[in-house]
Order: sequence, then C-alpha cells, then structure tokens
Amino acid sequence: MTLRAGIIGLGRIGRGVLRANYSQFPEGRFDIKVICDVMTVDQVAYLLAHDSTYGAAPFTVECDETHLIVGGKPIAYRQVDRRRPLPEEDSFGHLREFGLDVLLDATGTASIDNLRSLVTHKTAKKVVCTINLPGCDLSLVYGVNHKVYNPDSHHVISASTCTGNAVTPVLAILEKHIGIDNARLITIHPLLSDQRVLDGYHSTSHLGRACATSILPTRTQVANSAELVLPSLAGKLDSISYRIPTAIVSALDVTAYLSRPTTREECIELFNHYAQSEDMPGIINCDSGAWGHEKASIDFLGTPYSVIILMNHLTLTHGRQLGLALMHDNEFAYCMRVLDVFGVLAAT
Repeated sequence: MTLRAGIIGLGRIGRGVLRANYSQFPEGRFDIKVICDVMTVDQVAYLLAHDSTYGAAPFTVECDETHLIVGGKPIAYRQVDRRRPLPEEDSFGHLREFGLDVLLDATGTASIDNLRSLVTHKTAKKVVCTINLPGCDLSLVYGVNHKVYNPDSHHVISASTCTGNAVTPVLAILEKHIGIDNARLITIHPLLSDQRVLDGYHSTSHLGRACATSILPTRTQVANSAELVLPSLAGKLDSISYRIPTAIVSALDVTAYLSRPTTREECIELFNHYAQSEDMPGIINCDSGAWGHEKASIDFLGTPYSVIILMNHLTLTHGRQLGLALMHDNEFAYCMRVLDVFGVLAAT
C-alpha cells in the first residue's frame, strides 16, 4: 500500500527523515502529507535546503504560507506549539483530514499518553517515535526484530535510537551464535543540540559547559535500548557516553565477555556473513580501511548502514573477551531506519 505519513517535530531527525524520504526517491519513498513544527514554514524551508552537515538538499525546496514544496511536491505545513498538549485534548485533530496511516513524533518531548492519544483520537492509525519511551507497544530495530511487528497489537512504536540501532544488530549476532555473559558499551557521540555553545545553565550541569572545548561523560540509554529488543541480555549490559566536539558520525567501543571460547577468525567470518547476506540487508558493513590505511570518522558521513564494524580493530583476548570498534552516521543512518520502520508498517 502507499503509506500516508505525517511528521511532528522538524529538528535534526524530523528534517533528516524528510530529506532521506526524497533523496533516493524523487517522488518520495512514502507519501508525506503533512509536517508540523514550532518554526515558521520559511525557516523550515531554509534549514532543509541548507544543511551545515550534509550540504545542499539534492532536490528543490520552496514554500508558500501553508506548504513546504519539496521537489515540486507540496506538503501541508502546520505551525504548532512545541509544548505537548494534555492527552485528553484533541490538539492535533486538524491532522485527521489527511487520513494518516502513520504519524512520526520526532519532538523527543512526548509522553506515552501523548502518543496514545493520537491513536485514540484517530489522528493516525499508528504512531512512531524517535526515542525509547517507556510504555510503547514495541521497540523496533529494523533488521533485528522487525518481523515480530503485529498490526493488531502494536500501535505506538519506538524506532529505538541511533546508538540502539547501531549496537543491537551486533549484539544480536553474538548472542545468537556465541552468547554474551556481559558487555560494556562506550558511546563516543558528537555534540547535540541540548548542549551549550558557551558555559551556561543546563538542568544537567556538565552539559551546560562549552561544547567545543571539552569531552563530557554522560549517561546513555543504549544498554536499555538493546535490552528492550534482546531481553535475554537484560542485566548483562552497562554503558556510558562521551560527548565530543565533532558534528557527525558516532563511535562505539564494545567489550563483550562471550559465553564460550571462540576465535578471532570465527567472529570475522560471522560478521562478514551477515554483512553479505539477506539476513540483515543494508544493516551491517565490515570495513577494513582504504589501501591499507585507516579511515577517519568523517569518511562515514552519509553512510546508510546502521553500523560499520572496523575489522582491523576486532580483538579477542583469552578466547572470550571480544573488543569491537564500531561507527555509524548517527543522523542519516538512523533516519533511513525510521523509513524502514515505515516500510514494515506499509507491508502489513
């Protein structure tokens, strides 16, 4: 079926999903009928057309008072308050006219009651959010558990997170074929919009420090993201994130203590198999550098894979302690996975 979609929230991820939808499919992979944000429509057009990370949009961008026009295709625009309405309020009722199959909430501010109200009020048949929100019917990591989607019972769906989509496929492979006793996940993440350019107030104090001058340790939910999809790993994972002063491409340093002895060769063969097979299409890439040289993180800008395994840095100590270095474009790759989640909904 042709999926009719809407987007609430046009920050980095909302705009990224919009851009990805039209970048490879001039007519749009899915039929995006309406988009909503607190900004004026001309601001949205400006930010979509001119991106400091990815450059100029590969399609024309125009606007009028009530539409964003992408590649000549008009998309209805509704300016809304960033503050979420009470669940019992029908504040997005005006979106019902579009007959949406799915509404993407990319604000990062919604409660589970907010999202369920969108289904209850028949604003859309399904709601997908871009955070791991407690109470969702399903946390879906495409390539790992997308086949468990049940249209009769899964109405509010989390597309997990960028780091969740990166590390979960790797952990799933290891857990299935070798087993994991425990693992530590270290995320080395580019700066985010909740940080301060100069020292200032922040509810999380250290994120108020100037983002270009420090590496900031902070909490991350990546372990929880993986455990939601792989319940057999519950209680076996711990994680920490370091925010670093780069703009894009995140890295993950994983140390996993495996359930049985193995060899480095077995692990390499295992990951290469999944990178080349249809089991996880377009999800995993195994990278060995270029002409005998290591790549820099920026070389992975715009890569659509959920995760890139740096094969030269795969280590195994005493047959059971596995070390992995992973990278992923934390915006573009994640936006591609959100569209893959839309594809799962469209196929049922």
